[in-house]
Amino acid sequence: MNDSDIVQEFLVESAENLARLDHEMVDLERRPNDGELLASIFRTIHTIKGTCGFFGFQRLEALAHISENILNELRNGTRELDASLATLLLAAIDAIRKVLAAIENDGTEGEVFEQSLLRELERAWKPSGSNQPPVTAAPVASEPAALPPTAPVRGQEAHATLRVDVGLLDRLMNLVGELVLTRNQVLQFSASQDDVVLNGIAHRLNLITAELQERVMKTRMQPVSRIFNQFPRVVRDLAAALHKQIDLEIEGGETELDRTLVEAMKDPLTHIVRNSCDHGIELPADRLASGKAAAGRLLLRAFHEGGQVNIEIADDGAGIDPGRVRSKAIERGLLGAEQAARLSDARR
Repeated sequence: MNDSDIVQEFLVESAENLARLDHEMVDLERRPNDGELLASIFRTIHTIKGTCGFFGFQRLEALAHISENILNELRNGTRELDASLATLLLAAIDAIRKVLAAIENDGTEGEVFEQSLLRELERAWKPSGSNQPPVTAAPVASEPAALPPTAPVRGQEAHATLRVDVGLLDRLMNLVGELVLTRNQVLQFSASQDDVVLNGIAHRLNLITAELQERVMKTRMQPVSRIFNQFPRVVRDLAAALHKQIDLEIEGGETELDRTLVEAMKDPLTHIVRNSCDHGIELPADRLASGKAAAGRLLLRAFHEGGQVNIEIADDGAGIDPGRVRSKAIERGLLGAEQAARLSDARR
């Protein structure tokens, strides 16, 4: 494995860890006394810190190091997690993600580094009057940090899974498609021949091709949790910005879809979830006035039904006001007043 392969593996693993961190941090905010969850977050940050130190990425190490110190205080019970501290730690995760993107782009940690965020983290970590030395980021290096000659040795138990380039899977899928077409031609030809041996070979080819096609399809399948797990952070940030209380529930994250469909769902789902938070769920005071709980409920659910995968997004908010939609349509010239008046609520 050469140096670039080692860095690429580090970037992929770190991206996966950060995606999980977003979800775990939002859970920790709801369950600040969950020691197991806090330990998992601490281990992830500790791993990122140790690995970027191994590569010589000093800016990244500074961010991870001070975040780890704060998490260690939470883990030891010397401080408590509140909303402002959770927001700060999430901002640190975003900054780490930004530096990783710069490393992936050109091999360096980038020209822009959020020193103000580092100072905020430092203030949050250091108690007043502390003699701890400040954490500072190293200057920008003109060349990528030198990498060690070899990667750390891992146990064989760590190789239960293997990363494969998506382009290779796509090429394999195309070849299987060509094989299926050829199989169909062979079956069609053998059916017109009175040849026992040929028919036996064609039957065997059919079985092998069908199984190969099924297995290749499975390699492209991904759980929808890959997308769903991004939404706790999205909903958490939106609720804070909109001064609302929103509880997100996720069901059926283990439901699998083809990779291309999972990717295609991301933007539409994000748009719908944002609309539910922004326009569907009311402010706490309005909900209480209408006899509801102050916190709104947003459900994101995936399930199999009739041979299809269904994605359901539901909230217990007031919903969309048909009259307001009609007024906007008239205002923008999409409908005439008489035409809009004839529409039912469902058609609006």
